Amino acid sequence: MDIRIIHENEYETVMKETAVPALAAARQDLTFAGYDGKPLCYHVFRAEKPSGNLVIVHGFTESHVKYEEMCLYFIRSGLSVYVYDQRGHACSYRKVEDKTITHIDRFEEYVQDLECFVKDVVPKDLPLYLFAHSMGGAVAAMFMEAHPDLFEKAVLSSPMIAPSTGSFPPFVAKAVCGTMIGLGQSKKRLFLSSGYTGEETFKDSCAGSEARFARYANFRREHPDYQNCSPSYRWTFESLKVGKKILKKGLPEGIKTKVLLLAAGKDNMVSNPPQKEFAERVPDCRYEEFPESRHEIFMGSDATMERYVPEVIGFFLGQ
Repeated sequence: MDIRIIHENEYETVMKETAVPALAAARQDLTFAGYDGKPLCYHVFRAEKPSGNLVIVHGFTESHVKYEEMCLYFIRSGLSVYVYDQRGHACSYRKVEDKTITHIDRFEEYVQDLECFVKDVVPKDLPLYLFAHSMGGAVAAMFMEAHPDLFEKAVLSSPMIAPSTGSFPPFVAKAVCGTMIGLGQSKKRLFLSSGYTGEETFKDSCAGSEARFARYANFRREHPDYQNCSPSYRWTFESLKVGKKILKKGLPEGIKTKVLLLAAGKDNMVSNPPQKEFAERVPDCRYEEFPESRHEIFMGSDATMERYVPEVIGFFLGQ
């Protein structure tokens, strides 16, 4: 597929002078009611002659802004994009005052919000596609298990079928969080994390491209609503239960959506083996690995993007 990738040596210039104006001309910024009636922000980027409607579900501490480059490729390929900022992120409703903390009481809240978004916002006049990353991948997986054939195709990019807990065994992390929740600290910042300082570095990031990393990092420094960087104890506790829910006997096997799961070989945010198990159990799922990629494959080097973008769009368009 002939898609011109924006290269790192011209990235900021092209994004500023070409991509952003093109997206602005196709863009609408609106709100919809989440499962509990709370306002969540969403954004539409309409293709000129769309052949499908694509829903994007972003990852933990992210926002729609991080996906502007991918949105450009999608609309240029004839896919209208519908992307919302999940609760606790960007300008959407939050349950905590500290904007650097991401908190929910139940992981299913995210899934219920996606149900509202698809039901109330996304048009059904064209084929429906789904693109989800990391935490959004977990939301998408749970959604597809509950609604097996609503989407024709879905791309799960580094999905959080199960999070990585680093040097802490999952049962230890879960026990610590459970204890703190019992002590009334549910909405407090996880003790291993810290507040937003604006001192993010490419070396410690999940991106494979310094140019792509720098653009979003600079944006976050200037916009306090986009500076969430830490989970609450409850968010962490809920995320640790996700894998068991997604991989419950019979659920992946019931998905009728055609799935492409893209895994990052150097991922330290989510666990790779559960991704592979999920892919093997979904009836129509192709598993592809990017061995040299960090967690955010869609923020990868030029070499990564030259493979990633055509593979994603080609999958949706059947090419």
